[in-house]
Amino acid sequence: MKIINTIALAILMCSTGLAQSVKLGDVYPKEVKIQGFSVSQSGDVNINGLGAVFEDDWKLLIYYGWIIDADSREVVWHLFDFMKDEDIDGEDGPFKFDDKVSLKKGNYELYFAGMYSNRNWNRERDKDWYFDGFGDTMDWLFGSRRRESYRRSAQDDLFIKVDGSGVKAADARSFLDSKTKNAVVSINKSKDDQRFSEGFTLTGSTELQVYAIGEGSDGEMFDYAWITNANTRERVFEMDYRDSRYAGGARKNLKVNEKITLPKGSYLVNYTTDDSHSFERWNALPPDDIQFWGISVWAEGSDKNNVVAYQEPKTVKPLVALTKARDDEMIAKGITIKKAMDVRVYCLGEITGGDDMADFGWIVDASTRERVWRMKPYKARHGGGADKNRYVEEVITLDPGDYIVYYATDDSHAYGDWNSSQPYEPEMWGITIWAINEADLKNVAPFHPEEYKNKNELAVLTMVGDRALVKKTFSVNEDTRVRVLGLGEGSGGEMYDYGFIKNMDTGKIVWEMDYRNSEHGGGARKNREFNETVMLEKGTYRVYYETDGSHSYRRWNDDPPSNQEMWGITVLKEGK
Repeated sequence: MKIINTIALAILMCSTGLAQSVKLGDVYPKEVKIQGFSVSQSGDVNINGLGAVFEDDWKLLIYYGWIIDADSREVVWHLFDFMKDEDIDGEDGPFKFDDKVSLKKGNYELYFAGMYSNRNWNRERDKDWYFDGFGDTMDWLFGSRRRESYRRSAQDDLFIKVDGSGVKAADARSFLDSKTKNAVVSINKSKDDQRFSEGFTLTGSTELQVYAIGEGSDGEMFDYAWITNANTRERVFEMDYRDSRYAGGARKNLKVNEKITLPKGSYLVNYTTDDSHSFERWNALPPDDIQFWGISVWAEGSDKNNVVAYQEPKTVKPLVALTKARDDEMIAKGITIKKAMDVRVYCLGEITGGDDMADFGWIVDASTRERVWRMKPYKARHGGGADKNRYVEEVITLDPGDYIVYYATDDSHAYGDWNSSQPYEPEMWGITIWAINEADLKNVAPFHPEEYKNKNELAVLTMVGDRALVKKTFSVNEDTRVRVLGLGEGSGGEMYDYGFIKNMDTGKIVWEMDYRNSEHGGGARKNREFNETVMLEKGTYRVYYETDGSHSYRRWNDDPPSNQEMWGITVLKEGK
């Protein structure tokens, strides 16, 4: 018999001739089968079959079954609970089981699985986290190592059967459809590497039942759900590791089943999965309720009347979306703000071990080149996946003016080419800005940064690369105070990338960027920055900027500066 490595879920239907019993068998390793059945009257039902535990290298291959209530989704019988009370000492490989359980009239789902597990599992010891190892419970199942050929021949005979008065087979799919047909949102049977977002709108304050199952360990979530206010992006619900309960099977299977109350508004239900352990393929024992791997939300009673089709707020459309940023990229977009307004900034990037930002965003005033916002490490929160995935989300006020939004990445770990676990929202890698109030949307206009012309601009020599000497000439018709912005490289009291200004009428250098008049410019210590005003007499001037053979714009050999697009020199008229 060929062993299949991928999970196959079979929804089986029995003929009317088997109306008094249901049975599952012929399960491959890493496979789960489901059979629905109904009980027409309350009473005892018999559960019997042949399970097994086989050694397979450093893991165990366990054949076992369980029953859940199709409406409440709670476990009503589990083979593991039966085994801990039975004395089958000396058994090895397959073992018989025969039990009874009292079931109320209703609908049920029978499961039979052949799943791999680590050793040292003990459900009774761990209770709420009942997956830590199989040792004490399973020691009596082993006396010697079984050969692979024995396992393959034995597994053909493994099964679980339920029989009793009033037991009748049913289609488990109909139970799932019935349970979810009136749900506000139901995202279930989620597979690897998926991302879902579904909206709904409430016309008044509403109590909702939230049921979500996912994966988490060591304080982090990998498959999980959250709900956001579509207008403000505020997370009104999140499947948090600390507040989740054990969902059966492997210890990392977690669930939440709780009531929340949300005010009138529009909301987005989100669910994300990583690249392993999902309804598509389990790499450890699956949860008890495998079909609800995802999130489902219900309203009950009169609150159902408050739920209407999703009405997307106009503010959902971003003013700026520099996302899906890839390695070694620097992207920018300009916006003109005609009236002071509040905006929401969301920036998702990478933090290095030294608490420096490797992939990050910032906003500058286009007319003054002053930085008005930057993604700061101390404000960043974990963005899911690898610990270095970090995000900042906050509301800021932008006064009337022109702004340029930037996002830059280093040479590794970005959208489409992660070198570690990706964040929960990989498509948001970058910076996004939304208006808070719908009325403000008419007060924003985009522009292309490369086409922007500052009315106070005298000379701009920026984004300078290695081994360059660039220059630009300008004139002032009267004595003028100018602001000089210089960003370059220096260490040990010397400058290697720097700028200077020469009076062409006198031939004298009137200003030069040196180590002493500059300050640290962010990133590597050798990044030096100058930002001060200088008085220039009436006349003609030439601005120069010179670089050496390393560490310049987009050719950094150490951490780049905070405003890397300013690498060079900028001269602006001051105060007009």
